[in-house]
Amino acid sequence: MQHKPTGYLSRKKRNNITYIYLRRSYRENGKIKHQYIYAFGKMPIALDNLYAITNNEQPFPLELEQAGFDISNVMDWIMTLETQITPYGRVFPL
Repeated sequence: MQHKPTGYLSRKKRNNITYIYLRRSYRENGKIKHQYIYAFGKMPIALDNLYAITNNEQPFPLELEQAGFDISNVMDWIMTLETQITPYGRVFPL
């Protein structure tokens, strides 16, 4: 049985520019740690990069593949950025 990959979109704002990352959180010695899996770039280029993956204009990133993600995850991330709502109904403001 294949396990579900863990990771979620996160955003960082620096100098009024929003950057989009995929990261995962985990507990180590009772503290919450974060690991960045992939950087999609700054908005709106990050959205263009995601569309380029779905349109086969650029290869599927090896880091995402190794972490267990697939094209359906990319589609979810596109919807999150387009609607600013995650697949679980949480608000994701840009």
